[in-house]
Amino acid sequence: MKTTILVIAMLACVALGILGVEQSKKLKAQTDELSQTRQQLAALQAELQEKSDAIEKAASIETKSKILQKTLAESTTVAVAESRKSAELKASLDEEKTNNPLNAAMSMLKDPKMRDMMKAQQKAYLGPILDRQYAELYKKLNLTPEQTTAFKDLIGKKMLAGADMGLSMLDDSLDATQRADLAKQVKDQTDESENQIKQFLGDANYAAYKSYESTIADRTILNQFSDQFAGTPNALTPGQQEQLIQEMSDARNNFNWTSSLNQPNAGANGDISAMFTQENIDRFLADQERLDQQVLAKAQKILTPAQLSALADHLKTQRDLQAMGMKMAKGMYTPAGK
Repeated sequence: MKTTILVIAMLACVALGILGVEQSKKLKAQTDELSQTRQQLAALQAELQEKSDAIEKAASIETKSKILQKTLAESTTVAVAESRKSAELKASLDEEKTNNPLNAAMSMLKDPKMRDMMKAQQKAYLGPILDRQYAELYKKLNLTPEQTTAFKDLIGKKMLAGADMGLSMLDDSLDATQRADLAKQVKDQTDESENQIKQFLGDANYAAYKSYESTIADRTILNQFSDQFAGTPNALTPGQQEQLIQEMSDARNNFNWTSSLNQPNAGANGDISAMFTQENIDRFLADQERLDQQVLAKAQKILTPAQLSALADHLKTQRDLQAMGMKMAKGMYTPAGK
């Protein structure tokens, strides 16, 4: 279930990204419409002024009166309507800019159609992610292309079980019993996938897989670091990266976590909202910072001072992303009114 919690927090960040794109499109469309409306309003005001000037020049008071009445009746009505439309658009834009994006993201994720879309996206993006995360293991196990494909499918099935539970738990109509049943179903699916992986690999290769799997979180962090600094003086050598992965993995596996978010049976009863309390989140982030400091202490003997400083900044960015994801998750899974 520990992997499930991380997946849930990651789903929240994905949602925020999707929301940002959709909100940007909506804001641009409304801004363009507001600009066009303002131009039309300015033109109408200019026309009204021209007609008022014509009225002043009219020789006949009677004609002047008729022109005035007609002009005011037509131009003022249109101008008022356009002015009202302009005000409404501006108010809408202001609301879009000031609304809390977390609330919109939560609402978006609770839409069944949006959840289905996210599931489809997860499956589409999972292949390349697994290729990157497990590339070294594929080589180490000497798998054929066909075996690699089958193995990757089994890993993906295991990972998606947790993601599906995270999305299904957004259903507000589920009671405690239903949530517990759903969590048990996911555990059963995950255990079944794990057994299939073990049967597929055999005992020796399965042991290598489990050992490698414990380094995935740290490999992902260092892969991102390497991508960011590729071609710069701070780029890691293959030797540095492998040493760091081992040091980070050892530190993580021996770390004493105080937050239940990182415990093996986290969320086993399906009560996700009870896990994402502010106190639990704060403990997790404090734990993560302590772990990062241990990693940086070990990295001093592997990295240059400049690389070490860059890694410290990178780890801080990762913590900020975790905080964002957990804040989103807290809002997503906390029942309304609490």
